[in-house]
Amino acid sequence: MIAPKPQRELFTRLKRPPARRKPAVTIAIGFKCSDGVVLAADTQITWQDSHKYYERKLRPHFDETRTWNATFTFAGDPALWKSFNEKFRDAMALTQTVPVTASRIRDVIETVLQLFDVLHRDPMNLNLLCAVSVPGDTYQLYKTQGHTIHEVHGYEYVGCGDSSILRFLGPLLTAPPPVSLMDQHGYIVRQAVTIATYLVMKAKTYVDGCGGDTDVWAMRPDGAFAVWDQTKIYKIEQMMLMLEHHMKHVATHFFDRRFSDEQLAQTLEFLVSRLKSDHHEFQVPVDRFML
Repeated sequence: MIAPKPQRELFTRLKRPPARRKPAVTIAIGFKCSDGVVLAADTQITWQDSHKYYERKLRPHFDETRTWNATFTFAGDPALWKSFNEKFRDAMALTQTVPVTASRIRDVIETVLQLFDVLHRDPMNLNLLCAVSVPGDTYQLYKTQGHTIHEVHGYEYVGCGDSSILRFLGPLLTAPPPVSLMDQHGYIVRQAVTIATYLVMKAKTYVDGCGGDTDVWAMRPDGAFAVWDQTKIYKIEQMMLMLEHHMKHVATHFFDRRFSDEQLAQTLEFLVSRLKSDHHEFQVPVDRFML
């Protein structure tokens, strides 16, 4: 006997798998530096075609004696993110009977990720950046995509899909300077904090769904970490916006043949003076900002 049409429609709806919710839009950035690891993220979580709210996207884990520290930030599903942190915490509690190394923490991360079957279908549901420090062993920055994990040597980000703005600005701002000496290669924490703040600011400006405050944390090789307050983050943002403003004036003079060489030189001289002033502002001991 054939079921009446309303019953057939109800049966069809019950069998149909629920529509998968798109991952939340977010942005997180990491730097492996010569003197630590920097993580930065926005605070807005936006469900596509739905709603938004604000919360911190950085989460530290450590034992009571601070013999290790693993600090995460993420892009993807906030529910998976919370579940990962709970499972990682429980898994690390089981390893306290053996020496903890950065390599062991990496293995735990990879093992916990294997518990999420949903990542087989869609690896973009949860991507992580993880700053790991084990005093006496080493410190690392890891990136995950789905079930895979690898070390980061330099700069990396997760979130915003294939973000054009970060794909352009990232290599532009993180390229090694052509006049650097051997001991000036790589990043230092203060440099990475400035670049990370600027990149998150640009993502919040041009990528739908990114927004809120910017959180920036820095982890030292000894496992201690500093949280930059919003006053310092705002100061960095304003400084970078001012540099953008001066760069626009230089570009205007450079591409307009009506301006003489002398006028271009005056514009460049003003830009150089501002660059020197801001450079001196940042020439301070790193440890002052890592207390």
